[in-house]
Amino acid sequence: MNGRRMAGAMAGGLVAGLGITALMIAGERKSGKPSELADLERTSAHRLGVHPVPPADRLPDATEQAVIQSGHLLLSAAAGAAFAAAVDEEAAVIPSGALFGLAFYAAMQWIAGPLLGVKKPEWAADAGTIGMHAANHVAFGLATAAGAKLAARA
Repeated sequence: MNGRRMAGAMAGGLVAGLGITALMIAGERKSGKPSELADLERTSAHRLGVHPVPPADRLPDATEQAVIQSGHLLLSAAAGAAFAAAVDEEAAVIPSGALFGLAFYAAMQWIAGPLLGVKKPEWAADAGTIGMHAANHVAFGLATAAGAKLAARA
C-alpha cells in the first residue's frame, strides 16, 4: 500500500470534513438551532448513558462543539483511509470519488445511523435533505479521491 496515497486520502477527507463542519457551524449560527451533528452526538451520548446531555434546542458550547467536530473529523480521516485501502490506485478521481462518497453516504446515513438508533432513517427525510446529504458526501468523496491522487503523484 502506498503510504503517500493513504496520507493524501486522509488529508482530502479531513479537508472535506472541515468544509462540512464550517457549513454546519454557520448553519447553527444562522438558524439558532443545533446542527444534525450536534443532534447525532447528543443522541449517541444519551444512548451511551453519558450525563448530562444538553437540551436539544440549546446550541453547543465550545467544549461540546470540540467533541462533536473532533468525532466528525476522525470519521472523515478514517473514511479517507478506507478509500485508500479499498479503491484501486489507478482509478480516476471523479468516478471513484463520487462512488465512494455515495457509498459512504449510504453506509452512514441509510444503514449505520438508523441501525444504531442515533438518527432517523434517511428515507424519512424530505427530498431536499436527501439531496443535500448526497451532494455533501459526493463532495467528500471527490476531495478524498483528489487528495489520494495528488499525494500518490508527489
